[in-house]
Amino acid sequence: MFTDLHSFHIPVMGTSYTADTPARVAPFGISSVVSLVDDLLLERFRKIYAEEYKLQYEPISHRKADGRANRITAYLNTLAEVVKHRFETIKKQPFFLKNEKAKYFEMLPTGHPLRSLYLKLMGMKNAPEEERKEIETALTMGMVEGEGAS
Repeated sequence: MFTDLHSFHIPVMGTSYTADTPARVAPFGISSVVSLVDDLLLERFRKIYAEEYKLQYEPISHRKADGRANRITAYLNTLAEVVKHRFETIKKQPFFLKNEKAKYFEMLPTGHPLRSLYLKLMGMKNAPEEERKEIETALTMGMVEGEGAS
């Protein structure tokens, strides 16, 4: 299968605009970047995500030696966990419903093999389940997360 699902990525658009972009778009196979300039902002995002996803969180003081590096590393690790959680949640969703899994495939570029296979599956809505199962499995196995860069 293809490793690059989309023909675009989301560039840095300013510190706070892209600090959590990967958490929002990577589960849909879209690549983006994160600005690491404001490590204290990243620490606040890390706290928010830790609370939302019930992840372990211990604040990293701005006075701590190597605090900036530790805050950035901790945020990137948290971001990876959030993306993985959201992606796995999407993968588990059923086909033939208006959900994030449908959105994942509908956002793929026209002509992409996964999108074509998805459209074929959507045309088989009334076909017996055993006929659809192989295509559903192939589609789910073909799903990949978007990549992030910093």
